[in-house]
Amino acid sequence: MLIVEVGFKLDKTLEYYDKILKMHGLENDFNCETHDIYYTKDNLNELTENEMKQKCIRLRNVNFKEGYKVENKLLDSLNIDFVNENELLDFENKLKENGYLKVFDTKKKDHHYYKEGMNTKVQLQEIDDIGLLVYLDNSNYYELPLEEQRNKLIDELNSYGFDFKYTDLGLDKLRTLYYQEKKYSKNQNG
Repeated sequence: MLIVEVGFKLDKTLEYYDKILKMHGLENDFNCETHDIYYTKDNLNELTENEMKQKCIRLRNVNFKEGYKVENKLLDSLNIDFVNENELLDFENKLKENGYLKVFDTKKKDHHYYKEGMNTKVQLQEIDDIGLLVYLDNSNYYELPLEEQRNKLIDELNSYGFDFKYTDLGLDKLRTLYYQEKKYSKNQNG
């Protein structure tokens, strides 16, 4: 089952969208800063956003804590869940020995919005070298056909004060960083 997530590039400030969401009854209930580092040994050319994610080992540090959680363990010989800050260089060297190279090093600030009755959150993300994006997926729609999932997500965002059209494409973060030019698609999880 493929899950649709929309991620639209925004053209106004975080403060503007914060105000719009609050006017529609949502509250900012979570904020964090995230540092993600992606490593791969595969060629990422011509892959979708989700395919790129699946081909990479990701290290994630939230709020600049002591180290990085290891996600998407593609290398059995390095069955490690967590890498301390002082172990990062050794871990990267082990990855290099196995043919993995660093392909992305991203930082973002996440701002989540929620109101009573929602089973998901609207995420505003300030992504370095990309800009401000709004992300949404909703488990209530997962069983629907892909286009219907997408349309319902757009309708839901619009009910919170946005003004997206079904024809608007979302921005793919990894593909944009990889190709160093804006890349768009209908599904940021596709």
